[in-house]
Amino acid sequence: MKPCDNNGVEIDSNYSVVGVHPAFEITFESGDGHGRNSQYAAGIEIVLERLSNLDATLTRAQITSDRVLKRVLEQGIDPSFEPRAFPFPLRRRGTESVKLRKALGTAGGRIESDQASGGNNTRKMTLSVTMPGAQWGAAELELALAGPLAARRLEMMPELSDVDAALGEWLEALRQGSRPDKGNRLWMSEEMVMLKASASDKRAGAFDVQLGVHSSGKPWSVEINAPGAAADPNGLGSVAADTEGRRFVLRQGRLRPNTDSDGEVEGAKFRTLSGLEPVIVTDAASKVARDWYVVADIDGSDEEIRRQTGEFVHACARARLLSKGLVLPQPAPPTLASDEKGGVFVKPAKDATPEKEIMRLQGEVWLALRRIVEGAGLDLVKLRHEAGYEVDGIILGGPSRILVEIKTSASAADIYEGVGQLVLYSRMLDLSDHRRILLLPGKPSATLVSAVEAEGLMISTYKATKNGKAVDVEFSEAFLSQCGLSPAATPVPADPLVSTLAHGVL
Repeated sequence: MKPCDNNGVEIDSNYSVVGVHPAFEITFESGDGHGRNSQYAAGIEIVLERLSNLDATLTRAQITSDRVLKRVLEQGIDPSFEPRAFPFPLRRRGTESVKLRKALGTAGGRIESDQASGGNNTRKMTLSVTMPGAQWGAAELELALAGPLAARRLEMMPELSDVDAALGEWLEALRQGSRPDKGNRLWMSEEMVMLKASASDKRAGAFDVQLGVHSSGKPWSVEINAPGAAADPNGLGSVAADTEGRRFVLRQGRLRPNTDSDGEVEGAKFRTLSGLEPVIVTDAASKVARDWYVVADIDGSDEEIRRQTGEFVHACARARLLSKGLVLPQPAPPTLASDEKGGVFVKPAKDATPEKEIMRLQGEVWLALRRIVEGAGLDLVKLRHEAGYEVDGIILGGPSRILVEIKTSASAADIYEGVGQLVLYSRMLDLSDHRRILLLPGKPSATLVSAVEAEGLMISTYKATKNGKAVDVEFSEAFLSQCGLSPAATPVPADPLVSTLAHGVL
């Protein structure tokens, strides 16, 4: 986990907590001052400050890097150290955090160091502490050290009727922002999430909700099912409230196996792969540790409920994908961007110009492509650089990785722009090992095609025909073959088209 400063800003310094009350071990990952845990010192200082506020006592410090632990096993060395000015046991209250952090870094740097004056002072370090007073759990302490904004405490709602009512409000908010799809499914177009609600088999009047990112729904990314009883730790879903009475839909960090994942995704694996952080939940007595995650704030606006739910669903889908060992490209530093949106949007009337519906053509092409990609058992994802650069699509899982840039015009200007994007994005996002394809609605002149191909890029085509509020998108067989989406064949001179009907839903 990364702590937040007192203004709620995340500090780039990872730490973790293990142990059983009253004794815990806090491990700080090493830093290099650049990319990895670049705010190592600030992270340790804020955690030490919060340990002081909790009146903790430091009992031991160790260097726990792989190199040192290997010597512990092979040579029996002692990885422990003690700062001269801060002998253990050290009660944190009243101790200046910056001075202590510096002393720990200096003393720890001498452990198994080849430098006479001391070595690296940003090494992986584990502090042993004891906590006074009320019972702490390791996960609860970890959240508390992250900061007051991260350590939200929630309490399970005790009345089943209140739980059902809250879940009903949540589902209604999802329905309000959805449109009907086949098989009683609903499509949340803004969030790119499919959902299906059905009567629960646990008890009358309750319902279960399946949510996912696939066009057919199945395999669903996650299910939010009505609990069998209030404050039931054995159910995967529930509702809790904070100290101010705000209600939250909760889901345990456990995804049952399906074809999108490699077995069950739970515990630390879910937390790591989803990128989500659990919350502290009380009145859910269980002998087994449970990690609960917020799906949505029920007392927020309908738009916020849908947005938060969508983010949770996509995090679950991402965790499943990563569990299969599929390595997403890791440029410096990208994030998964939002999927393209299809359908139409309304351009408001202005002056003498009447209101007008405009088709999101690029979104419809992207959605149609994703349907074909998923049908072939591959994945289509988007990456966004922190500076705002965003690729249209990356096809993963096939014999080679494909970087695709989609244009809705084959004008010279659009082609120049598309070529520039493919060249720059492949370098800026570290995708130079990807095949680069510019996807156009028509083929340009042979001279221009030759010039583009001379730069190591390929041009392929599609055809989009409007059909009311739907679009019939046809991709060339050559393009599908290049992407590994059709059986390998000799080049087709006429570049025939393969059709797929896109309705804005995959």
